[in-house]
Amino acid sequence: MNKLISFVVFVSFIFLIGCTNSIKYNDEDVAAIVRGEEITIGELRFLYQDQKLLDVIDGVVKAELAVQEAKKMNLDVSKEIKETIEARGGYPPDDIDNPTAKSIREFAEPQAKKLGMDPGEYYEKYIEITTTTVAYINAYVHEILGEPGDNVEEYDERANQLLNDLVEENEDEIEILIE
Repeated sequence: MNKLISFVVFVSFIFLIGCTNSIKYNDEDVAAIVRGEEITIGELRFLYQDQKLLDVIDGVVKAELAVQEAKKMNLDVSKEIKETIEARGGYPPDDIDNPTAKSIREFAEPQAKKLGMDPGEYYEKYIEITTTTVAYINAYVHEILGEPGDNVEEYDERANQLLNDLVEENEDEIEILIE
């Protein structure tokens, strides 16, 4: 019986540690600094669930570097952003009950609640931020590697290597402050 109680206490402790890992930070706390640009916990919390913050920080840093490079190259992504946002549509109304709408609501509703926002308002801002980031990353990759050919897998590998190299080249200008 004592072993069972000890096991339950241990599992509960591990669960609590896992759930609270990112919650110990305030929204104003800086999660990372990339070439002098701060990424705050609040910015991460807006885009990701709290329990995923530590899992995504490396990818966010990589994305920030690519965005900075694309902006430095004066790449115009405004058309792509506009077209992508228009194509995605808005927050799905409650009467739409397909898997995509359910998935969007399952993500957006708790995020919006956490941030004290309306789910539709949250989703609109989320789409704007993520679409802009992806457009800059794609523009940067396409500028360096050109358009993808027939072998998409090979192009994806080259793109990932390009972004990994970018991180490596800027290693001394990246500081991750959360753990």
